[in-house]
Amino acid sequence: MGIDYSKLGSPETRSFWLNQFGPYSPNPPLIEDHRTDIVIIGGGFTGLSCAAHLKELDPSVEVTVLEGSAVGFGASGRNGGFSMTLFGFEPEITCLLHGREKARAAHQYMEDAVDYVRECVTRYDFDSDYEHNGFLRIALTNKHRERLQKQQDLYHELGLSSSFDWWGEDQLSQRLNSPLAKAGLFEQRCGILNPAKHVRHWKAICEKLGVHIYENTQCQAITYPQGGVSVQTSGGTVSASKVVLATNAYSHLLPEMGAFRRNQTPIWTHQIVTQPLAPEQWQAIGWAGRYGIETNRHLVHYLRPTADGRITFGGANVVTTAGQNMRLDHHKPTWRTLEKHLKILFPPLAEIGIDYQWGGPVSVTLDMVPNLGFYKDDRTLYLCGCTGHGVSLTQYSGKTLAELALGRESKRTEAWFVNRTPVRWPLEPFRQLGIAAVKGVLKAEDYWWERKLW
Repeated sequence: MGIDYSKLGSPETRSFWLNQFGPYSPNPPLIEDHRTDIVIIGGGFTGLSCAAHLKELDPSVEVTVLEGSAVGFGASGRNGGFSMTLFGFEPEITCLLHGREKARAAHQYMEDAVDYVRECVTRYDFDSDYEHNGFLRIALTNKHRERLQKQQDLYHELGLSSSFDWWGEDQLSQRLNSPLAKAGLFEQRCGILNPAKHVRHWKAICEKLGVHIYENTQCQAITYPQGGVSVQTSGGTVSASKVVLATNAYSHLLPEMGAFRRNQTPIWTHQIVTQPLAPEQWQAIGWAGRYGIETNRHLVHYLRPTADGRITFGGANVVTTAGQNMRLDHHKPTWRTLEKHLKILFPPLAEIGIDYQWGGPVSVTLDMVPNLGFYKDDRTLYLCGCTGHGVSLTQYSGKTLAELALGRESKRTEAWFVNRTPVRWPLEPFRQLGIAAVKGVLKAEDYWWERKLW
């Protein structure tokens, strides 16, 4: 995939989740030429879900997954673990760019995706610490409360208000003890999980179904001989009828793919995790519901409890880069900001220690809508652009990609953002100039409305 993973360190250094997973032995790399029906590049939620559904839909199809490092190395092993319904950046942006009917349909796709993840946890008996506790967006200022109320009004206009509950300041204070929390919008449908455990359980499911999985196998070239696809790797060539590019934030590193690299851009987000909280600390912050939380600022905070009694806290900033630099996992200024914000949000945690810090890239499209479907012709399928909300989207869309690859029709394959013409990012340096300008505006507005908080 155009990247030397050996220079990036072991997967266990990439996130708290991967570090805490325990002993893991990756599958051997590909060492000889290999023939298959469908080859999938990328061993994360998208690729493994797609592989499993290909075998379930048609057990006779031969499926091979190539992972450049270890399963879960990318966003699937580093994310916050929120199974949520948010599509793109904000529902207001989706409405503005694509209209209300498409915004409603996109939200329905995401509700189905979240329900699907919960169904999979039960059906496949996932050992991933899944908790179905809901999701809460909170306002930290009066301006944020106005924006959150407008969001609630929009959901009502879209016919989705039954999925959300409005928590005023008094009601919220009974469920979360923070001096900054002004109001909340609660969605019961959502859940949290341990992403490293979850993605590696997908690996076990795939292998049980007969999927071939090679780890530490980098893609070096993709060519299209007559009637098929050839993927040259670090250890051999894979010949197939179709290829699925399940590479998301790493998609621009795929070799010889032309304009495909402009379908998305990687943007880094960072997280910290606390030491385990004592029972009296949990009681002091009043977070008994254990739901995931996101603040309603532009550069959001996202936080959730872990199964062993910690709090993960991420966001507050994003980091971008031009070209092929994928080594931005560490960002001490963001980590310092996160620790400061967490302890102001919850004063009883002023002395809590931070046990682990990490980061990773998320895939973002120019119009904040995922690109999903065929690339050029029906030999190549792909997904990218989950905008940091991909836990449910990638797993559900893995099934969509499987249906597309096999020529099956469903409500998923008919979604309006499937097989649409992507809105591509401009060439450098205009891409980075545009991102920097938008980021500057968002940061400035967050600072202005929060200047008395932090």
